[in-house]
Amino acid sequence: MTPQPEPSEYSEWRKTSQALAPAETAPQTGTGGSSAHARYAIYPVFPLSGTTIARGHSTLARQLIALAQSGDGPPAVVIDGFGGVFWAELRRRLDVELRALGVAPTWLDVSSAWQPPAALEALVEPFLGDDDPLFGTRFTGVLGDFFRPDALDALVPDATCDLTILYGCGAALAGWAAPLVYVDVPKNELQFRARAGSIANLGMTHARPPKTMYKRFYFVDWPALNQHKCALLPRIDLIIDGQRPDDIVWLPGADLRAGLTAMSHSFFRVRPWFEPGPWGGQWIKEQVPELPRDVPNYAWSFELIVPENGLMFSSNGLQLEVSFDFLMYHDYQAVLGDCADQFGYEFPIRFDFLDTFDGGNLSLQCHPSTDFMRRHFGETFTQDETYY
Repeated sequence: MTPQPEPSEYSEWRKTSQALAPAETAPQTGTGGSSAHARYAIYPVFPLSGTTIARGHSTLARQLIALAQSGDGPPAVVIDGFGGVFWAELRRRLDVELRALGVAPTWLDVSSAWQPPAALEALVEPFLGDDDPLFGTRFTGVLGDFFRPDALDALVPDATCDLTILYGCGAALAGWAAPLVYVDVPKNELQFRARAGSIANLGMTHARPPKTMYKRFYFVDWPALNQHKCALLPRIDLIIDGQRPDDIVWLPGADLRAGLTAMSHSFFRVRPWFEPGPWGGQWIKEQVPELPRDVPNYAWSFELIVPENGLMFSSNGLQLEVSFDFLMYHDYQAVLGDCADQFGYEFPIRFDFLDTFDGGNLSLQCHPSTDFMRRHFGETFTQDETYY
């Protein structure tokens, strides 16, 4: 496992000028935003009705005990999640809270069942386009390919202990008949963690240069993890927003699915995120006072780049973020309507705001045909680009 920092050392485990999304919702007026600046919300939320988002490791520990004791077998819980979760930190904090409640857990780390590093390198190498910094092909395998089946089978609940917790990316692949918890982390935060070197690619023990890691995230790790997430969604018992390791929020899985159903039949905004860049200007910085000022410019406001944006739900003054793909996996037919058969789980529209005021010139881009995209990159459709 990659050594992981204390969450108080924010500058050590995430490299960005952007603030962490707060656990509390801001006052909303008009079209969004704070009461002092109501034109634009950087944390747009979709309200949940009849449910309560919970906060903290102590409340989660109580819920895990209740879930584990509700089954017929030995008390056990499976905690699965996306790549880039600080698993060691989550385990440490939950262990303290569980023991304070009189429960001494046995922890099993599913990463012990990974394939050896050399086997994993051979598995992913055909999809990474050699040394090219950008070109690659979407992974065609599954998350289970990263594991040794015999090692997964050897991970079984300990019937003699208070509670057995199997945790890590792919933990549900062990096939336990136990409550399932899923930890999600926004993909912008995963990139900030990668830039700080605090996370690594699936199955790897050390960080690599950020651009190298991102290329593998995009072409290999995220496709495998997303397919796994899609399969798990109908049976997730609890969902955790893991972007603040010391201040988690969580929600029952049934309430998440109800919220996704309501969202799929309504209007909503995804959560934007912001980045400096070569052509970046000053307009966004001047118009959105909630954003940090210690950056040279803002080139992008990523408004709807759905592979990397999140959705924020709110209740009782708290907000919880999940990745946009949860919505598509839950009910892509309701979201896409007549286009559902053509695009499936992939949302076909993307847009962002590009700021060049007092900045530079935009880049030139060449988008290939759909057939070329499929043959050479494994993508299902190409992009047609329009500027307003």
